[in-house]
Amino acid sequence: MERTAVVVDREYLKHLPGNTHPERPERIQVLLDLAARLDQPKFTLLPPRAASRAEIEQTHGVDYIRLVESTSAVNHYALDGDTITSRDSFGVALLAVGGFLNLLDSIAAKESANGIALVRPPGHHALRNRAMGFCLFNTMAIGAGHLKRQHGANKIMIVDWDVHHGNGTQDAFYDDPSVLFVSTHQFPYYPGTGAVTETGAGAGTGYTINVPLPAGCADREYLQVFQDIIVPAAEKFRPEWVLVSAGFDPHRRDPLGGMDVTEQGFAAMARMLLGQARKFAGGRIALLLEGGYDLAGLRNSVAAVLTELQAPETTVAERLPLTESGIEPVIRRVLQVHEKFR
Repeated sequence: MERTAVVVDREYLKHLPGNTHPERPERIQVLLDLAARLDQPKFTLLPPRAASRAEIEQTHGVDYIRLVESTSAVNHYALDGDTITSRDSFGVALLAVGGFLNLLDSIAAKESANGIALVRPPGHHALRNRAMGFCLFNTMAIGAGHLKRQHGANKIMIVDWDVHHGNGTQDAFYDDPSVLFVSTHQFPYYPGTGAVTETGAGAGTGYTINVPLPAGCADREYLQVFQDIIVPAAEKFRPEWVLVSAGFDPHRRDPLGGMDVTEQGFAAMARMLLGQARKFAGGRIALLLEGGYDLAGLRNSVAAVLTELQAPETTVAERLPLTESGIEPVIRRVLQVHEKFR
């Protein structure tokens, strides 16, 4: 079995948005502790690097990058009501992006079979010229662009299972048919985007799939969405890469979310996406940490996903019937909206 790469580093502890902020350094500390106990023959700890300014500029405006960099001169700076920086935050954000790019390069070079970047701050809310939702730079968007430019990727599937809609990532590829963006998220909820009718623009119409879910959804509901919407979308798109914005805030213990997903649920979602990566993308799947604010829920969920990434083969789960449940209307609505794009 080829090794799974894990990016995690003590430097990610240095981003300090405040003592009471939910996006706190302890999120990385529990993952550092987890990484220290990994079975070394199965896992490779991959060091991060600082992303270059040119790499960041592929997704973000020059003036915005300068603004974030300028916050290094003060102990705390509020880019918005939720997104607070400290003196080290700009440098840590560069390492977050560079860590994910190192992971993608390692998988592309077949040095690693797959992997996960356990970095902070998160990124999927960051817009081209705006920080929001704890996010400074959109690591996922930069990574997907990197695959296109540096590795010739023509078909990239991004699945965002964070409890919050990945509005920044959606915005980055809204008119791009080479990137299929799929988001499951609590709705209505922050940031207020992610309606079923947001399907893309221009040539990218139909390549954005939003699955807005009511609060309270548990493993079964999420797996129904994956079975009935996400896996069929992957079968149709046939991605060359599968990327995952892996926010663990749908966990039942999470203080910021209202979902009921367990560690086993995250493992099952990862298993289904790994199956699609093995079927179409030569196994190329890379996960990126986004949210997840309960420390035990975060650690245990990451551990469960890591176990799946090392599974020798993907087992096909028994198909769940589409029941008359709270999400049955949502699934049918999503399928109805996207029917015309088939």
